[in-house]
Amino acid sequence: MLKNDYMKEVENTLQLVRDDVDKNIANGDIDKAKERVNKELKSLIGLDIKTIDVFSFKSIEELLCKDVQYNSEKFIAFACLMNLEGIIASRENNDNAKVSYYEKSLEGFYKAYIDDDDINAKYLEDAVEAANELSNYELSLDLDRKILRLYEMANKLDKAEDTIFYMLRKTNNDGSIILEGMKFYNRLKQREIDELKEGNLPIEEVEDGILELERRLGL
Repeated sequence: MLKNDYMKEVENTLQLVRDDVDKNIANGDIDKAKERVNKELKSLIGLDIKTIDVFSFKSIEELLCKDVQYNSEKFIAFACLMNLEGIIASRENNDNAKVSYYEKSLEGFYKAYIDDDDINAKYLEDAVEAANELSNYELSLDLDRKILRLYEMANKLDKAEDTIFYMLRKTNNDGSIILEGMKFYNRLKQREIDELKEGNLPIEEVEDGILELERRLGL
């Protein structure tokens, strides 16, 4: 099967699963929603939810990468299904599971988009959804960095900037984070003016951000 055909099949399956889960949740049938997601985890990823609950993302990544075919597409499928698990856990008021699933979702999206420029950009909206769900939780600095890049790729530039300054507060203006912020703004300066406006971070605010980081560096 060609890569584009495989991704189309994955996309169709993910849409069907999302529709079924939404319907099951609306009907109050949480167990049925869980069963639906777990079925596709086994079909698309080759792992069941019990394994995913126990394994770290790094271990899951190693398992998925053993098969050299369609890795990015599998990480998209994994990330979307973890997003659905996060929604289900939220309906159950299970915060620990919710955070774990959304974190794994973000890791999956980041892995897919960093490794493959050809992945359909529409799934970045799902990545943004997962990041937004975790906005009130304390995450690792490594995951903060990945959220920054996902926001940037999704052109949610105001949210990316907020993440930079959150990381600065979190690390008491660590020099490496300031430099990361400078790189972020310099990347934005290469973009079209209209694209910056669409991302809610016009060029004037980009320039202001650079000046603020230079001030924090003592320049």
